[in-house]
Amino acid sequence: MKNKILAICLALAPIGAAPAASAKNVYFGSAPETVPVSFGSATILRFEEPVKTVSNAADFVIKPVSPDSPDYAVLSVEPRQKTARADIVFILVSGEMATLRVKAVPPEARLRVDSVYDIKSQKALVENRSAATPYIGRLELITAMIRGDQVTGYEVNAERREVASGIAGAKVTLLKTYSGSEFKGFIYEIENTSAGKSVEIDIRGVKVGVPNQAVLAYAERTILENAASLNNRSLLVMVTKSTASSSEAILPIRVTTAGSKEAK
Repeated sequence: MKNKILAICLALAPIGAAPAASAKNVYFGSAPETVPVSFGSATILRFEEPVKTVSNAADFVIKPVSPDSPDYAVLSVEPRQKTARADIVFILVSGEMATLRVKAVPPEARLRVDSVYDIKSQKALVENRSAATPYIGRLELITAMIRGDQVTGYEVNAERREVASGIAGAKVTLLKTYSGSEFKGFIYEIENTSAGKSVEIDIRGVKVGVPNQAVLAYAERTILENAASLNNRSLLVMVTKSTASSSEAILPIRVTTAGSKEAK
């Protein structure tokens, strides 16, 4: 069985005015989010929209980064004292309230503190999850199913239930189902339980529903020897359109000649 190796390329881009600094995302919600800032230097907070008002910030100097052309979505924060600590409330132009637990960190610990924070709403995090889910094509899906890998964006259910094969001597068990927005996946185990016959699997004959919604299939072996052989069972892996149902699956198995054959 050949494995398909999927490569994921990550693009890294520098931050505008500070190429050496990387921003840390902070998602605000109902509870205050902790933001450590270095005493003796400014820390930058970047909001997704301008800030209208700031409250409970007496122990900090908060101002736009560029005083000549102030942008109230990009603010500089600097503690007035080494022990400064406060739950600062930022009211955005949309009316959203971001509460940040800002606390000063000693200068000697400066290297362990981020210098730039991107402040984002937890609502945006939830809304963007679907857009951040990578596209999984049919080849990637069936490869992951064969290898037993986790598949992003797919719900996996362990079934382990026997289904009717319609053929004496052929036992079929549905092991797992994969459900996604575009495709579904089914993993079956087919076992030859007969004493003197072989069972053939022809993946070209897979059918699921009318019209046929099967798009791809794979079998570990195409000939299952009799029950006494170690080669009497195989996995059958199928990828279908997302609207397919396992109850409509017609599995391409048939009894062949008597005796034992080599497994393929």
